[in-house]
Amino acid sequence: MREAIYTVLKRHFPTRRNLEAPNAEFVLPLAVLGAQEYPLTGAGWLRILVRSLGRLLLRPPYRHTLVLEIEYTRKETFDYFWNITEPRVLVVCGETPFLSRGQTAGKVFRTKETDDLSGYLEVALKVAQSFGISKKEVQEDLRDFRLPKARINILPAKDGGMIVDATYHYLPPSDIALEEVLEALPGRKIILSPQKDMPENIKVRRGEIAVITGPHRKMWTYPAKLAKSPWT
Repeated sequence: MREAIYTVLKRHFPTRRNLEAPNAEFVLPLAVLGAQEYPLTGAGWLRILVRSLGRLLLRPPYRHTLVLEIEYTRKETFDYFWNITEPRVLVVCGETPFLSRGQTAGKVFRTKETDDLSGYLEVALKVAQSFGISKKEVQEDLRDFRLPKARINILPAKDGGMIVDATYHYLPPSDIALEEVLEALPGRKIILSPQKDMPENIKVRRGEIAVITGPHRKMWTYPAKLAKSPWT
Protein backbone atom coordinates (compact mmCIF):
# COMPACT_ATOMS: atom_id res chain seq x y z
CA MET A 1 0.00 0.00 0.00
CA ARG A 2 2.79 2.36 0.96
CA GLU A 3 4.64 1.83 -2.33
CA ALA A 4 1.50 2.24 -4.45
CA ILE A 5 0.68 5.59 -2.80
CA TYR A 6 4.30 6.73 -3.09
CA THR A 7 4.28 5.83 -6.80
CA VAL A 8 1.23 7.98 -7.58
CA LEU A 9 2.46 10.99 -5.58
CA LYS A 10 6.19 11.19 -6.27
CA ARG A 11 5.89 12.53 -9.84
CA HIS A 12 3.68 15.41 -8.70
CA PHE A 13 5.13 16.38 -5.30
CA PRO A 14 8.44 16.06 -3.47
CA THR A 15 7.62 12.83 -1.62
CA ARG A 16 9.33 10.67 0.98
CA ARG A 17 8.37 7.31 2.45
CA ASN A 18 9.86 4.98 5.00
CA LEU A 19 11.80 1.96 3.78
CA GLU A 20 11.97 -1.62 5.00
CA ALA A 21 10.86 -2.51 8.55
CA PRO A 22 8.53 0.29 9.74
CA ASN A 23 8.69 -0.84 13.36
CA ALA A 24 12.49 -0.72 13.65
CA GLU A 25 13.91 1.89 15.99
CA PHE A 26 14.41 5.36 14.40
CA VAL A 27 13.26 4.23 10.92
CA LEU A 28 10.30 6.65 10.89
CA PRO A 29 12.34 9.69 12.05
CA LEU A 30 14.98 8.86 9.43
CA ALA A 31 12.28 8.78 6.76
CA VAL A 32 11.00 12.19 7.88
CA LEU A 33 14.55 13.58 7.66
CA GLY A 34 15.09 11.99 4.23
CA ALA A 35 17.95 9.71 5.30
CA GLN A 36 18.58 6.80 2.93
CA GLU A 37 20.70 4.82 5.38
CA TYR A 38 20.85 3.97 9.07
CA PRO A 39 23.78 5.80 10.74
CA LEU A 40 26.07 3.39 12.55
CA THR A 41 28.25 5.96 14.33
CA GLY A 42 27.82 9.12 16.36
CA ALA A 43 29.38 11.10 13.51
CA GLY A 44 26.79 9.67 11.11
CA TRP A 45 23.91 10.79 13.29
CA LEU A 46 25.51 14.22 13.71
CA ARG A 47 25.80 14.65 9.92
CA ILE A 48 22.10 13.90 9.47
CA LEU A 49 21.07 16.31 12.23
CA VAL A 50 23.33 19.13 10.98
CA ARG A 51 22.13 18.65 7.38
CA SER A 52 18.49 18.67 8.49
CA LEU A 53 18.97 21.76 10.67
CA GLY A 54 20.69 23.54 7.78
CA ARG A 55 17.76 22.82 5.47
CA LEU A 56 15.31 24.00 8.10
CA LEU A 57 17.15 27.31 8.62
CA LEU A 58 18.31 28.04 5.07
CA ARG A 59 15.46 26.60 3.02
CA PRO A 60 12.18 27.11 4.91
CA PRO A 61 10.04 26.05 1.88
CA TYR A 62 11.92 22.74 1.76
CA ARG A 63 9.00 20.43 2.47
CA HIS A 64 7.80 17.00 1.41
CA THR A 65 4.68 14.92 1.31
CA LEU A 66 5.27 12.01 3.68
CA VAL A 67 3.97 8.50 3.11
CA LEU A 68 4.50 6.78 6.45
CA GLU A 69 3.68 3.16 7.15
CA ILE A 70 3.23 2.62 10.90
CA GLU A 71 2.68 -0.82 12.36
CA TYR A 72 0.55 -1.38 15.45
CA THR A 73 3.35 -2.39 17.79
CA ARG A 74 3.14 0.28 20.51
CA LYS A 75 0.35 2.81 20.98
CA GLU A 76 2.84 5.39 22.29
CA THR A 77 4.78 5.27 19.01
CA PHE A 78 1.63 5.44 16.92
CA ASP A 79 0.26 8.41 18.93
CA TYR A 80 3.60 10.25 18.79
CA PHE A 81 3.81 10.20 15.00
CA TRP A 82 0.12 10.89 14.66
CA ASN A 83 0.47 14.04 16.74
CA ILE A 84 3.55 15.44 15.01
CA THR A 85 2.44 14.67 11.43
CA GLU A 86 -1.31 15.46 11.69
CA PRO A 87 -2.06 13.27 8.64
CA ARG A 88 -4.18 14.60 5.84
CA VAL A 89 -5.06 11.11 4.60
CA LEU A 90 -5.42 7.91 6.64
CA VAL A 91 -5.32 4.52 4.93
CA VAL A 92 -6.33 1.63 7.17
CA CYS A 93 -5.00 -1.84 6.34
CA GLY A 94 -6.60 -4.48 8.57
CA GLU A 95 -7.41 -4.11 12.26
CA THR A 96 -6.79 -0.83 14.12
CA PRO A 97 -6.21 -1.63 17.81
CA PHE A 98 -4.54 1.73 18.58
CA LEU A 99 -6.78 4.08 16.61
CA SER A 100 -8.65 6.32 19.06
CA ARG A 101 -11.98 8.02 18.39
CA GLY A 102 -10.36 11.44 17.86
CA GLN A 103 -7.69 10.11 15.48
CA THR A 104 -9.18 10.80 12.10
CA ALA A 105 -8.06 12.61 8.96
CA GLY A 106 -9.58 14.68 6.20
CA LYS A 107 -9.83 11.53 4.06
CA VAL A 108 -10.03 7.97 5.37
CA PHE A 109 -9.75 4.92 3.11
CA ARG A 110 -9.74 1.21 3.89
CA THR A 111 -8.11 -1.47 1.78
CA LYS A 112 -10.06 -4.44 0.46
CA GLU A 113 -8.80 -7.98 0.73
CA THR A 114 -8.17 -9.22 -2.81
CA ASP A 115 -6.15 -12.00 -4.39
CA ASP A 116 -4.10 -9.50 -6.40
CA LEU A 117 -2.97 -5.87 -6.18
CA SER A 118 -6.26 -4.40 -7.38
CA GLY A 119 -7.51 -3.40 -3.92
CA TYR A 120 -4.29 -1.52 -3.13
CA LEU A 121 -4.16 0.20 -6.51
CA GLU A 122 -7.80 1.25 -6.14
CA VAL A 123 -7.04 2.94 -2.82
CA ALA A 124 -3.89 4.55 -4.28
CA LEU A 125 -6.10 6.05 -6.99
CA LYS A 126 -8.46 7.53 -4.39
CA VAL A 127 -5.56 8.96 -2.40
CA ALA A 128 -4.09 10.57 -5.53
CA GLN A 129 -7.44 12.06 -6.52
CA SER A 130 -7.73 13.59 -3.03
CA PHE A 131 -4.48 15.43 -3.89
CA GLY A 132 -5.97 16.68 -7.17
CA ILE A 133 -4.25 14.17 -9.48
CA SER A 134 -6.38 12.97 -12.39
CA LYS A 135 -7.39 9.34 -12.90
CA LYS A 136 -5.57 9.26 -16.24
CA GLU A 137 -2.29 10.39 -14.66
CA VAL A 138 -2.64 7.80 -11.88
CA GLN A 139 -3.24 5.02 -14.40
CA GLU A 140 -0.09 6.07 -16.25
CA ASP A 141 1.93 6.08 -13.01
CA LEU A 142 0.66 2.64 -12.01
CA ARG A 143 0.97 1.02 -15.43
CA ASP A 144 4.29 -0.63 -14.58
CA PHE A 145 3.84 -0.80 -10.81
CA ARG A 146 5.73 -3.60 -9.11
CA LEU A 147 5.92 -4.78 -5.56
CA PRO A 148 8.89 -3.39 -3.63
CA LYS A 149 12.14 -5.33 -3.62
CA ALA A 150 12.14 -8.17 -1.11
CA ARG A 151 14.57 -8.09 1.81
CA ILE A 152 16.38 -11.04 0.19
CA ASN A 153 16.36 -11.42 -3.60
CA ILE A 154 17.43 -14.50 -5.57
CA LEU A 155 18.57 -13.64 -9.09
CA PRO A 156 20.19 -15.61 -11.93
CA ALA A 157 23.78 -14.55 -12.63
CA LYS A 158 25.07 -13.68 -16.10
CA ASP A 159 27.59 -16.53 -16.04
CA GLY A 160 25.25 -19.33 -14.94
CA GLY A 161 25.31 -19.12 -11.15
CA MET A 162 22.93 -17.48 -8.70
CA ILE A 163 22.94 -14.15 -6.83
CA VAL A 164 21.50 -13.72 -3.34
CA ASP A 165 21.03 -9.97 -2.89
CA ALA A 166 20.71 -9.27 0.85
CA THR A 167 21.71 -5.59 0.72
CA TYR A 168 19.68 -3.15 2.79
CA HIS A 169 18.93 0.54 3.32
CA TYR A 170 18.51 0.68 7.10
CA LEU A 171 18.81 -2.69 8.78
CA PRO A 172 19.98 -6.06 7.39
CA PRO A 173 17.54 -8.96 7.00
CA SER A 174 17.62 -11.47 9.84
CA ASP A 175 20.48 -13.96 9.91
CA ILE A 176 17.99 -16.82 10.30
CA ALA A 177 16.10 -15.82 7.14
CA LEU A 178 19.35 -15.56 5.16
CA GLU A 179 20.55 -18.94 6.44
CA GLU A 180 17.27 -20.58 5.43
CA VAL A 181 17.59 -19.18 1.91
CA LEU A 182 21.19 -20.35 1.56
CA GLU A 183 20.37 -23.84 2.85
CA ALA A 184 17.91 -24.22 -0.01
CA LEU A 185 20.54 -23.23 -2.62
CA PRO A 186 23.25 -25.88 -3.07
CA GLY A 187 26.58 -24.68 -4.42
CA ARG A 188 29.81 -22.96 -3.48
CA LYS A 189 29.07 -19.73 -1.63
CA ILE A 190 30.97 -16.53 -2.53
CA ILE A 191 30.48 -13.87 0.16
CA LEU A 192 30.64 -10.25 -1.02
CA SER A 193 30.49 -7.64 1.74
CA PRO A 194 32.15 -4.33 2.66
CA GLN A 195 34.25 -6.20 5.24
CA LYS A 196 35.92 -8.39 2.61
CA ASP A 197 38.48 -7.62 -0.09
CA MET A 198 36.58 -7.75 -3.37
CA PRO A 199 38.24 -8.95 -6.57
CA GLU A 200 37.74 -6.58 -9.50
CA ASN A 201 36.55 -9.14 -12.04
CA ILE A 202 34.06 -11.47 -10.36
CA LYS A 203 32.21 -14.15 -12.29
CA VAL A 204 29.53 -16.29 -10.70
CA ARG A 205 29.50 -19.53 -12.69
CA ARG A 206 27.17 -22.52 -12.60
CA GLY A 207 27.31 -24.19 -9.20
CA GLU A 208 28.29 -20.97 -7.43
CA ILE A 209 26.17 -18.69 -5.24
CA ALA A 210 27.24 -15.06 -4.70
CA VAL A 211 25.86 -13.72 -1.41
CA ILE A 212 25.88 -9.91 -1.39
CA THR A 213 25.43 -8.22 1.97
CA GLY A 214 25.97 -4.74 3.40
CA PRO A 215 24.42 -1.28 2.93
CA HIS A 216 22.75 -0.87 -0.44
CA ARG A 217 24.54 2.43 -1.14
CA LYS A 218 27.92 0.65 -0.94
CA MET A 219 27.05 -2.67 -2.59
CA TRP A 220 24.39 -1.98 -5.23
CA THR A 221 26.90 -2.17 -8.09
CA TYR A 222 27.50 -5.89 -7.49
CA PRO A 223 23.99 -7.19 -8.22
CA ALA A 224 23.82 -4.62 -11.03
CA LYS A 225 26.85 -6.03 -12.84
CA LEU A 226 26.65 -9.73 -11.84
CA ALA A 227 22.95 -10.52 -12.22
CA LYS A 228 21.38 -11.29 -15.58
CA SER A 229 18.46 -8.97 -14.81
CA PRO A 230 19.10 -7.21 -11.50
CA TRP A 231 15.97 -5.07 -11.36
CA THR A 232 13.39 -7.86 -11.50
